Amino acid sequence: MANRFASAPDQGEKRKAVLRVLVIEGDANARMAMVDILSQAEHIEVVGVASDPMMARMQVKVRKPELLVLGDHHDTEQTEGFLNYLAGAAPMPVVLLSERLLPSGDVGRQAIRAGWVALLLRPAKGIVRDDRVFADKLIRQVRETAVKYADKGAVSAASPAAVNRASKLPPTEARPHHAMLDKIIAIGASTGGTEALRQVVAALPADLSAVLIVQHIPKVFAASFIDRLDQSTAMRVVAASDGLQICKGHIYVGAGDQHFYIEKQGAGFVCRLGGQDKVSGHCPSVNVLFDSVAQHAGAKAVGALMTGMGEDGAAGLKNMRSARARTVAQDKDSSVVWGMPGAAVKIGAAEEQIPLHAMGEKLVQLVRG
Repeated sequence: MANRFASAPDQGEKRKAVLRVLVIEGDANARMAMVDILSQAEHIEVVGVASDPMMARMQVKVRKPELLVLGDHHDTEQTEGFLNYLAGAAPMPVVLLSERLLPSGDVGRQAIRAGWVALLLRPAKGIVRDDRVFADKLIRQVRETAVKYADKGAVSAASPAAVNRASKLPPTEARPHHAMLDKIIAIGASTGGTEALRQVVAALPADLSAVLIVQHIPKVFAASFIDRLDQSTAMRVVAASDGLQICKGHIYVGAGDQHFYIEKQGAGFVCRLGGQDKVSGHCPSVNVLFDSVAQHAGAKAVGALMTGMGEDGAAGLKNMRSARARTVAQDKDSSVVWGMPGAAVKIGAAEEQIPLHAMGEKLVQLVRG
């Protein structure tokens, strides 16, 4: 597909095309904050605002935006109806601001699977113009969503974010990689883990050593889960891929339909994916990850087993402890289901039981202490 933003003649350099964005948000202060944030970003133009989806329908017809930023508070029915309208009458990419990890409605979930809706976590403290962390994430999500949508061939022109893509490395490559690691952190979770992990990674600093995560979750929701974790932490969150070097400041997530484990490579480690037979009732299995960390990292690792049904990860955590790694389990009171961490405690795999609110800080302490 021709990209009107990837390269331009001299006269085009003087007047670069912009991505036309419509902001839909019920809270007036949040709406104006997002308008200010996006208006200051290069190659993005806010062409209109609306306080609710009904008003937005007219704005879509009149303003002809190329991407929507849609605030989703608690009116699931109204949001679902608007997304259904877009799918049939005015298909375009949408950045959906939500307080939930996944949209509660079927239309929203289907739109995420189809790739034309991307979720962005709504800050708990509210949307304000001087929140630079949120501002950067909003701008990045708008650009990335437009690029992904255009790359699918769903629109006639790619977004201006293609300029960034052509002139810069992707975010995971643009950030400096450091092969020399402190202790690797390995975390396993299942039922209740998606929200619990978000709280844990929010407490991790950008320069922390690498984190490896296995979360039991359907493959169709893996990408949005990884995106939400990335929005919740100063570290960079990516999907584990086979052969990917494990680097400081990064979180690697195995949440697909293959086992995720690590291997030693030179002075560092690499991600490995392989095998689909269930281990401990799951694929990916926490035990598979923990066993590989015990084998290859030994005492240079920290293991944490969090909320989840069943016993996956308990034996692997015990192996990590036997290899002189530091090990913890989430306590019963803060777990949604105390199956996995409870099993670890029963066999002596965990040195300590840690409440969810203190887990992130504890992991940092174990790595740096």
